[in-house]
Amino acid sequence: MITELRIENFKSFGTGTDALHLKPLNFIVGANASGKTNLVSALRFLKLAVMHNVEYAVNEFEGPAEVRNKIQRQRDEPKPVRIGLRIEGQDKWGMVGEGYHWDIRSMDYTVEIDVRSEGLDAEVISEHLLVKQVNRAGKEHLFELKRSKTEIVIRDEANPALEQVAPRLPIDPTRLMAGAPFFAVQLMFLRNYIEGWSFFNIRPDVARRSYKDSPDQSLGEYGEQLAAVLHRLEKQNGKGSIARIVEGLRGAVPGFKGIRTVPLGAERSFEVLEDRLKGSLSPGSVSDGTVRLLALLVAAHWHDHKSTLLVIEEPETGLHPHLSKHVMELLRTVSEHRQVIATTHNPAFLDELEPDEVILCDKLAGYTIVRTASAVEDIDTFRKTFRLGELWYQGALGGTL
Repeated sequence: MITELRIENFKSFGTGTDALHLKPLNFIVGANASGKTNLVSALRFLKLAVMHNVEYAVNEFEGPAEVRNKIQRQRDEPKPVRIGLRIEGQDKWGMVGEGYHWDIRSMDYTVEIDVRSEGLDAEVISEHLLVKQVNRAGKEHLFELKRSKTEIVIRDEANPALEQVAPRLPIDPTRLMAGAPFFAVQLMFLRNYIEGWSFFNIRPDVARRSYKDSPDQSLGEYGEQLAAVLHRLEKQNGKGSIARIVEGLRGAVPGFKGIRTVPLGAERSFEVLEDRLKGSLSPGSVSDGTVRLLALLVAAHWHDHKSTLLVIEEPETGLHPHLSKHVMELLRTVSEHRQVIATTHNPAFLDELEPDEVILCDKLAGYTIVRTASAVEDIDTFRKTFRLGELWYQGALGGTL
């Protein structure tokens, strides 16, 4: 999982920001325009840059002016967008071959991107990856890649021959080495990890639509393909996903009995069954809150085995306040297997969290400042009298409403 995140000069983030330490479950809180969404967007931007290239990522964010910090001046010195992260605890990072067995313990990755000029392509200024590996005997070895505009340098204690390959590699100014992992298995692990990040901001109007089946079915960011994914889950019910989704809805929605998918021409839709109702409800007759919760349950269970990170924006939208604890129990269960980052305006969520799981966003002199609630002075003393949600609502934590 990501244990440390560093963001500089991206959108509302300035230069010299402190590293943010993350846990398996993380909730971001703060006032409107404080930078909650920008923190999430930095992760989305990095994924686009790795999976495509930095020019593509900038264009997806509608140009350099929407990526770089708008209030900074760069006349005296450049202030590139800088995103760095430390990844630890991924037990599937094992390199096994004849005569060797290495497990990756951590990966530190940082990229700097020049997005100053309108009309010019965004370019990679530098890229750095440091990987710590340990074999079965406990011996540690390092893999390090340093990339600048003009050269690539690799140091690999386990495979010195790879160091001779680096000077001959072509340098594409818009392409990250993490996105072209063909020559080093460590880069492949990093790319695959970032590829597994899933982002959700469920929109009931989108989730209600009917969709065609496709071979590689995934729930879209706004709930696209919900009916088609439900159909896939029905066919794979031996794995129990659909049963867990139905059970989750029964515990949250009064009168909920079950769900089934139905053909609708060449597409697939779904119906909701309720107690004391002979027929069924079409998606258009189901409340926004129920559709959002259904999509959230599908995201949690369907993507649990496919994603390395689940990012969910405002899971409380459209849900009754009494469901806060139910949603938190769901996300905490998911976080036992996949890291979760969520944004929220709901103080009730914080009551179910520990201080180091709450990320506070504030804006100071136009720049986003982030820290965990555990860094607040006297937090332990405050908690003897008040719950975290109460402290946040009262403004004692910062990141106020």
